[in-house]
Amino acid sequence: SFSNLLICYRSQMKFLVFDTSTEYLLQAYPVAREDIRLSLLVSLVGGTLGGIAATIVSNPADVVVSELKKAKTDISPFEAVDILLKRSGPAAFAKGIQLRMIFYSLLVSLQFLLYDAIRLALGVGTDDMKLYLNVLGAALSETSN
Repeated sequence: SFSNLLICYRSQMKFLVFDTSTEYLLQAYPVAREDIRLSLLVSLVGGTLGGIAATIVSNPADVVVSELKKAKTDISPFEAVDILLKRSGPAAFAKGIQLRMIFYSLLVSLQFLLYDAIRLALGVGTDDMKLYLNVLGAALSETSN
């Protein structure tokens, strides 16, 4: 459905920007790999950037979903887009982006901060996670054959 597609794009953008920004920050400040506080700060910054990017990508679809829910009759997403364009022009798709950006960047940054705090508390490194995912991926591909 339309909402599932929205969640997919939002999640992809969130993880792409988080991974890219944290990798960049860790390369720029290698001491953050050794210092737990700095490592958690990097996660917080990466999560905030991921949340902002995810909001920018998903806000137009969020506006369409809101319009679909407000409609008194069943309309398609394409009809909702047409109504929005006629009512407010392209600016309609940026409606509410500021509040969503604050909310979602806060939510995502806390999500990644909590994830990394637990990972660090358990002593699980990023290399351990990559190894686990590689083994899991190989096991899943064998069972699908």
